[in-house]
Amino acid sequence: MDDSEVLQGDLRTASTILEWEFGDIIGHIGVRLPDNKGIAVKLLRVAQENKDEDWMMEFDFEGNKLRGTGTVPGEASIYTQIFKAKPEVNSIVHAHAPMCIVMGLAKLKIQAIHLQSSKFGEGLPVYPLPIYVSDTEDGDALVKTIGDAPGMTINGHGIVTVGKTVDEATMNAIYMERTAKMEHAARQMGYEGVTVDHKEMLAYNRSKMAERGKSISRPTTDHSDEWRYYLRKIERGEPWNRGWT
Repeated sequence: MDDSEVLQGDLRTASTILEWEFGDIIGHIGVRLPDNKGIAVKLLRVAQENKDEDWMMEFDFEGNKLRGTGTVPGEASIYTQIFKAKPEVNSIVHAHAPMCIVMGLAKLKIQAIHLQSSKFGEGLPVYPLPIYVSDTEDGDALVKTIGDAPGMTINGHGIVTVGKTVDEATMNAIYMERTAKMEHAARQMGYEGVTVDHKEMLAYNRSKMAERGKSISRPTTDHSDEWRYYLRKIERGEPWNRGWT
């Protein structure tokens, strides 16, 4: 397979992971094509009347369709504007993650509360209005909001995550939703937010884990342990659904 085919395979895997993990079928995931020749996007859902089609399409950085099945997403500006502004980003997820939306409506940022969310720091940014990202101005607003963060919430709408790879953008989305669920549950039992000591210990442990990772000889792979775990479940036909909880 050439590089484009490999990336399309990753998009198919990512869409399945996100559908099964979130219990939601609305959204899409995209990747920058090799040599910056355009953008490939896979929709999370497949229309019933076209159930044999995979709804994978490619479009240029102006939103013009190049090839593939289905139409270019109405929110193509999420991809065109972020990719234009951030050459270090190669993949983007947009999904309607339910608990992330709840957190945004409550004016709570998704922040570092456990090791897997430690990269979220003091809290991921929130765009305050439920915009439908249908034009370049909307896309530029997301670029300004997300800054250097790995993800953000569009209040009352959903999330956008970014990564150097499809794997990274997908796992950022998963850990955003999981973290939102954890904090929501904790707040029902009196949790009021992380303390300074908690934050410092998370940062310290993250650096310790990074140093330990450098000293351990492990096989080099193209994907993370989490990605390969999910891929094995998909290959074995073992669907899961975490849904709301």
